[in-house]
Amino acid sequence: MAKIFGNILVPYDDSDHSKRALDKALNMAEITGAELTLAHVISYDETVAKIIRPHEDSILRHELEFLAPIEQEASNRKIVLNEKILYGNTTKELLNFIDSGNFDVVIMGRRGITDNQSISLGSVSNTLVQNAKIPVLVTT
Repeated sequence: MAKIFGNILVPYDDSDHSKRALDKALNMAEITGAELTLAHVISYDETVAKIIRPHEDSILRHELEFLAPIEQEASNRKIVLNEKILYGNTTKELLNFIDSGNFDVVIMGRRGITDNQSISLGSVSNTLVQNAKIPVLVTT
């Protein structure tokens, strides 16, 4: 019998919303046996890229430390965890990553780090819901 979900993508920015989405995704992966892919985007435009590129090694080291507790949690729960760090425009990079991967569903928080309380969906979750070619489950 085929798995309901073989690979779950979770855009993750360490916001409270993304932490709740990750928790849901970990539970779903544990129940279904799916692999979990965690994508974190270091967001910048081309102007900022010139400043950031020389420091990408130290940024990557920081990101690996930032992701270590999630790796441990997935390992404890026997969940295969893949990690991808993307650089650039958040929505563009996530949509490209979704299109290039073999994901069955995206599980994400409704808002991210820029927690604007006046809107129900953040710009990234709104764009992914409207443009992703796979289902997007938005958590509260």
